Amino acid sequence: MKSVSEDFSMRNLYLIRHGKPQYPDEHSYCIGQTDFSLSMLGHLQSVLLHGELDDKITAVYCSPLSRAMETAAHITPDLPHITISDLTERNLGEWDGLSFDEIRKRWPDIYEARGMNPDYPIPGAETPFASGMRFSQAIYEILRSSEGDIAIVAHTDVISSYLYLLDSKQHARQYFRLPCGSYYHLNADDNDHVTLSDSTYLLPHPDLHDELCRMLRDSVSLPHHVQAHSDAVTELACHFCDLLESHGYFFNKKLIRSGALLHDIARLQKHHTKTGGDLFLQLGYTEISQIISQHHGLQKTILNEAAIVFLSDKLIQETERVTIEKRFAESLCKCNSPEALKSHERQLKQALDLQNMIQTICHMTI
Repeated sequence: MKSVSEDFSMRNLYLIRHGKPQYPDEHSYCIGQTDFSLSMLGHLQSVLLHGELDDKITAVYCSPLSRAMETAAHITPDLPHITISDLTERNLGEWDGLSFDEIRKRWPDIYEARGMNPDYPIPGAETPFASGMRFSQAIYEILRSSEGDIAIVAHTDVISSYLYLLDSKQHARQYFRLPCGSYYHLNADDNDHVTLSDSTYLLPHPDLHDELCRMLRDSVSLPHHVQAHSDAVTELACHFCDLLESHGYFFNKKLIRSGALLHDIARLQKHHTKTGGDLFLQLGYTEISQIISQHHGLQKTILNEAAIVFLSDKLIQETERVTIEKRFAESLCKCNSPEALKSHERQLKQALDLQNMIQTICHMTI
């Protein structure tokens, strides 16, 4: 008897939840068919899905809501994206588009009841069963009219309702809910009978090679001059890595390269080092997060991957190699508070100390 892996008639089906949407403010919102676009994190999540799935699929189908269509565009930029209306999220009735703070105030009893039973009815909402059946019929029609391995970009409520219909004996519907930017892997046989391949959702974690790093930067519309600066910092950081290796000091060059390419990913945001670091921590790249969050000030002045990127950044102004003294003299005018001045002085000392460390190791002026 052949195993699933040996049965070449099996098709792969990837059920993907869109990237995180951009809410109007810091509150959490109840969104079903309310149409929000992707947030910065959502764009990055979608590119990671591309890195993991692009070469595995031959077609992509998606919900007509913006957050799903934008995710699909990142996942397979070279394939058409076929929108199917029945892949849209469950209609959440009177709650759709409202913040949970407002919902709690207007429907306190129902809100409390749903805390104990997530399927307690929402006023005017489509039922989970109805949305699951709608979604199931859409999947069936897609499988009938397509070939090969495919991706479907949709939403957590309809995906969980559909999977519960497939596997209601094993788990409650809420078990199948999945976070933004994740996916389920399923198999479909010749009769379009669908089964779960993995029992839990999967979070993409592709290798951050140069092309993918540049796609991540493009996805958040990082300006050309910022990208050019990051490229220059990357080349200098890799040069330092090679130089140190020739003297017996070894570092993770691949980590240095991807960290340097991405160090200014949040340059257009406030507190961009913290923001960028937090984004990559949420994406599951802890070491990259550390490099990004420390490129304007190291936690400790020790020679490691984060320090090499930090120093390289301090030796590159736009795309030009400059001295540390020149770089810091020109940034001094931006220090508008005692705290900013103190941080400036600390970074200058760290950069000079690191430069001296490398020069001592390599017996040369860098």
